[in-house]
Amino acid sequence: MSFLQLLPGSVVMGPMTKGSNLPYRRLCVELGARVTLSEMALARRLRQKRRPEFALIRRAADEPCFGVQLAGNRGEEMAWAAALAEERGADFVDINLGCPIDRFTRIGLGASLARQPSRVRRLVEAMKSGVTRIPVTAKFRLGWNDEHRNYLDVARAAVDGGADALVVHGRTRDARYRRAADWDAIGEVVSAVGVPVIGNGDVLFPRDAEAARRQSGCTAVMVARGALIKPWICRELESGEYEDIAADARLAIYRRYVQLAL
Repeated sequence: MSFLQLLPGSVVMGPMTKGSNLPYRRLCVELGARVTLSEMALARRLRQKRRPEFALIRRAADEPCFGVQLAGNRGEEMAWAAALAEERGADFVDINLGCPIDRFTRIGLGASLARQPSRVRRLVEAMKSGVTRIPVTAKFRLGWNDEHRNYLDVARAAVDGGADALVVHGRTRDARYRRAADWDAIGEVVSAVGVPVIGNGDVLFPRDAEAARRQSGCTAVMVARGALIKPWICRELESGEYEDIAADARLAIYRRYVQLAL
C-alpha cells in the first residue's frame, strides 16, 4: 500500500533530530508504528557525500512506510537529494519548512523558508522534478510569529509546486513548542487545499487525536515528542485505547531499544 493510500486515519511518527533515529524508529515499528520519517537530513551535505548524513536517510527493512525529510534552500540540491532518497527506498520525501532552531534559520533553512511562499513553490517543484514515483510533502508551521501567520499562503504555494500532501504544525516559529497547538488554523488549511493534510501538535492521548481530527478535519495526525515519551503511541492512537504500560514492561521496551542500537 502506498503512502497516500495508507494515510487516511493514520498516525505518522514525525521527524525529530536525534530522536527519530533508525533504532528508535525500529522500536516504534515493533510497537505499532506504520508510517515513519527520518531525522532531518541536509541536502547539501548529502550531495557532498558526507557519510554521517547518509546514515540519517537509511531505511530499516522492517519499516512499512518510510519517508525522508530534507532541508535545503537550493533547488538543484533538493532535486538531487529527493532523487537519492527515492533511490535509497523512501516511500515519500518531505521538505522541512518548520524547523525553528536558530542554527538553521540563520542560514535560510527550516522555518525561515516559509517566510517566502514563492520560494517554497520553487523548492517543491524542484523536488518533484527529482523523483519519478514517490510523493512529495511539505511540513511547515503557522508562520514566523503571531504578526506573520502566513500558513495559507505557504500551503497554497506548496500545492502549486506539486506537493502531494501537507504537514501543518499548529504553532508559529517563535512559539517553538510553547502554547497549545491551533487546530482551527490547521482546519483552515484543510479547507483551503485539495490534498491530504496531516496535523501536528499536542497529540499525546487517544482523546487528543480524536479531538484533533474532529476539530480540523485532517486526514491524519503526526506525533513527535509523544513518541519519545511513549514509543507505542502510534498503536495506542490508532486503536483509540489508552495503554497503561507497567513499569517493568516499560523497562523491557527501553532495553529493547538498547539492543536495536547496538
